Amino acid sequence: MNQEKGQPALASTETIRPILTVVVPVFNEAENIGDLYGRLKQTLDGYGKSYELLFIDDGSTDDSYAKLRDLHERDESARVVRFLRNFGQQMAVAAGFEYARGDVVILIDADLQTMPEDIPLLADKLAEGYDIVYGVRERRKDPLVRRIGSWCMSHLLYRVTGIGIPDAATAFIALDRKFVDSIRLYNERSKYFSGLFAWLSYGRAGAVHVTHAPRQAGASKYNIRKLVGLTLNFVCSFSVLPLRFAAYLGAAFSGVGGLALAALLGLRLLGSRELASGTWMLAAMMAFLSGVQLFAVGVLGEYLARVYTEVKGRPSYVVRDVLGHGEAADSE
Repeated sequence: MNQEKGQPALASTETIRPILTVVVPVFNEAENIGDLYGRLKQTLDGYGKSYELLFIDDGSTDDSYAKLRDLHERDESARVVRFLRNFGQQMAVAAGFEYARGDVVILIDADLQTMPEDIPLLADKLAEGYDIVYGVRERRKDPLVRRIGSWCMSHLLYRVTGIGIPDAATAFIALDRKFVDSIRLYNERSKYFSGLFAWLSYGRAGAVHVTHAPRQAGASKYNIRKLVGLTLNFVCSFSVLPLRFAAYLGAAFSGVGGLALAALLGLRLLGSRELASGTWMLAAMMAFLSGVQLFAVGVLGEYLARVYTEVKGRPSYVVRDVLGHGEAADSE
């Protein structure tokens, strides 16, 4: 990659490692970028520690990238990584870890539902010796249906995988550099960072209460389909219980079917041919067995799909542009 015109030499900035890197995944958040940037700058300038702002544009189709490019041109603390297309928030976080240079990495969404003003709270708590610090919502401002669904899902996932993720935890997180480097060792392409954070940081995770606000502009990027997909990703990444459950369920229904078949044969031998030949019993048995087979095939298919994805070896994301100061950068 060629050095960007008008920028200082690479060596002049590589020796300066910021204390904080604030990673902001962005997908169609043009209406929030200006306000977010202003509040981040005010907070971090007042905090008094060196920092960089790392925006990951996850293939936005609105004016988000144009606004981010303008920030980069005006502010040397702002860096931008632009994806070729939308790869999803998990991949945006992975890119943030790859490009972050700070000793402390802060993850924050661009929707302004979590307050940039709370960043010092997370950073100070992390300095107490934790690997990761979660921002926990005091009063969640999401719709009731989403709150109920989130609560049910977090408890279900804990029961299935044994990995606890605080239901009130946001995507507002502070991570130590060594912990980030450990996370980067896990190269699977089907990533679910919340589960990985909880799995690796057992006993070394902290939490602080943060303010949660309703979305001011734009629309939520999560729908039922994406939430179900994330749940499957989490369960299949950290547990083989669904495979075992399918086996147990199949064995149970096979046992019931075998007993029913034995009972029918016994009734026929005892002369109760009319009851034993009841088609509704056979139909019910076939329906149950077919359902078990389809369920088991679906679960196996989920795991095989993940193996197929890993074997192909495709990159998790493709970067289109990198806008940095004093470092190599690509252009369109």
